[in-house]
Amino acid sequence: AALRTAHGSPSARALRRARECRARIAFSASASSSADDAASAGSATFVATSLASTERIARALARDARVGDVVCLHGDVGAGKSVLSRAFVRAVTRDPTMEVPSPTFLLQQVYDDHDKSFGPAVHHFDLYRCGSVAETVKLDLPGSFRTAASLIEWAERLEDTAPENRLDVYLRICGEDDAARRASVVVVAGDEDEEDEED
Repeated sequence: AALRTAHGSPSARALRRARECRARIAFSASASSSADDAASAGSATFVATSLASTERIARALARDARVGDVVCLHGDVGAGKSVLSRAFVRAVTRDPTMEVPSPTFLLQQVYDDHDKSFGPAVHHFDLYRCGSVAETVKLDLPGSFRTAASLIEWAERLEDTAPENRLDVYLRICGEDDAARRASVVVVAGDEDEEDEED
């Protein structure tokens, strides 16, 4: 998960959030990387060998979610973006049975009926059907970024209009057939030293 500025370099807040998320995922998820690997490397790769593993990664990302968090999900069809999104929303709302339909056709689903002491409102976007950045304008993404935690599937559709403080999560499928398919979640963060950060 990489939080980067619009110019490609991580901001101080982004770096801190990336380190927090990396540490949580390394501790919580069944993953191929150890906590030491995640803490010391500029990027960390977590191989989820089941849906439950992907869900654990989502719950680690959702822990301590706050207004203004933007999680951008990247990956091919079937890589696990919807599984991760569903588990993220359920974790933030603390409702393990909540219906979390894919917003492929509506483009956006809003989850704001839960007790806000559990976590912020979650705005879940799926930009697959957006052919251009101009088609995302009607969604008022900046408004969501200010008032909720935002999950964005197919975030590459935003191109260079993505917010500067964001968490990029890359998912891909490993394996030749269904029996061997594994979702690999790549968590990328800047490698600048802590002392170089400024608020």
